[in-house]
Amino acid sequence: MSLKISLLLDGQLPAGEARSALDETAVDATLRDRYTVYGLVGDVLRGNSTPDDGFSRRIFERMQREKARIEPGFDPLRQDGHLTQDDE
Repeated sequence: MSLKISLLLDGQLPAGEARSALDETAVDATLRDRYTVYGLVGDVLRGNSTPDDGFSRRIFERMQREKARIEPGFDPLRQDGHLTQDDE
């Protein structure tokens, strides 16, 4: 189901499967939490700020700890997406 949630958020799930995934998510708290986290991860990767940029920072740092593939120097919380020495 994790893959379906990811595909759903990326708009890549066929309509019938999307409806099924949404129905399952509506009745399963664990899936709702996963949907929320995946959505926030997507926001962080796109450089969209969340209401609490401290939260976005923690998600980004967790992704780094978990060895997610991230372009060296990329910082989605900066306007241009890159970290400079002055920001450290």
